[in-house]
Amino acid sequence: MAVNNYKHPNLKEQWGLAEDPNASDHIVTSRGQKLTRTVTAGGHDVDSSQPGFPVYHRRIANPFPLVCIATGASVLMLGFILVRNRSITNPSIYMAMALPLGMFGNFAACMFAFAEGSTYLATISGTLAGLLGGTALQFLPWTGIQATYLAGGAAGLTEYYKAEAMVYFIALIPIFLIFVASARTSGPVAGAALLITVALALLGAAYIGGAEKFIIAKASGAIFIIIGIMLFYAALSVMLAEEGWKILPVFPLPRLD
Repeated sequence: MAVNNYKHPNLKEQWGLAEDPNASDHIVTSRGQKLTRTVTAGGHDVDSSQPGFPVYHRRIANPFPLVCIATGASVLMLGFILVRNRSITNPSIYMAMALPLGMFGNFAACMFAFAEGSTYLATISGTLAGLLGGTALQFLPWTGIQATYLAGGAAGLTEYYKAEAMVYFIALIPIFLIFVASARTSGPVAGAALLITVALALLGAAYIGGAEKFIIAKASGAIFIIIGIMLFYAALSVMLAEEGWKILPVFPLPRLD
């Protein structure tokens, strides 16, 4: 029978302004359990119950900072493009962040989150890998996504903008579900999920008419920039906490159990 050793923190401890009575357990798995060395039934390191397959148990690294950095860097770049920072209007440079970090970085974190037993983190990273990678793939010429629309001239460009808006509107649905499920995570994570939902809604509204509405797209870009900063903070606070430097509060949300 599993024993629940969770100690309910007070409000000050919940917001990271005092020592967490559960140490850093909440940043390892979604259930507040820290993976340590264990021994399975039937043996130890040299257990021979399965010849050729020695039993080793190692603590899996926390993939959460990678998810935050990969997602934060991708949406930060997208935000700067949408607000036309440095007069940059061509969004193709977005691929430089969204493909290696947003897609492959999140996908790597997803695999290890599954191995860690964190359903929430595995769902987040897998979903973000697909969404960020998918939005970046449309800018790769060899995918032919844009070419199929732009071959139709002005009418094709209008259709492309409308189709792109549909992608953003559909993408906000799983992100909103992630936000609803984030009630037991941390302030930056829940806040970022909510703001991504809002930013995607604005981005879809900016293109659904068949032409870009710059003011709405710019507002979406400003929110993406804020999201990127929040996720970078979350990644840094967790990495410092795991290294024993509890300098930045993690801002864990209150738990019900």
